[in-house]
Formats: sequence, structure tokens, C-alpha cells
Amino acid sequence: MQIPAAMFIESAADALQKLDPVARLDQQRELQSFGAARAQALGASGLSADLALGYELGLQTARTVLAGSPALIMKGVDPKEVL
Repeated sequence: MQIPAAMFIESAADALQKLDPVARLDQQRELQSFGAARAQALGASGLSADLALGYELGLQTARTVLAGSPALIMKGVDPKEVL
């Protein structure tokens, strides 16, 4: 597995602050449906604010990396449709 470069994570953090509030609320609801018990099974202390922020930042980082993917660009795939 490749780890995204710091510039992607920084770009994702900037983009997360500008994300549509409705989309952000949808992401938070998605995490809530995951459930605290499942989060604890993965080693988290539950559905804390830190876990939620990490989840959102992870999604946004993936979107940022995918947005610059030459393979997706060449195939005409919109990264928003992937995640």
C-alpha cells in the first residue's frame, strides 16, 4: 500500500474545510451507522470526535489523490463518483 504524500493530506485538510455542509453531514451520518462497537473492535475508544475527523480527513485525502490520478483522468472517471 502506498502512503499519500504530505501535500495530498494538506490539500485534503484545506478541501475538507470547504466541503459542502450537507456532504459533510452525510459523511458523519455514515460513520454513525458504522457503530461504536465496531469502532471499538478496531481499537478505537468509540465514535469520538477525533475518530470522526480522522474518518473525514481520510475520505477527503482519498478524493484528493484520486482527483490527480492519471488512470482515472484518461478513462474520464469523475473521482466524486468513486468515493
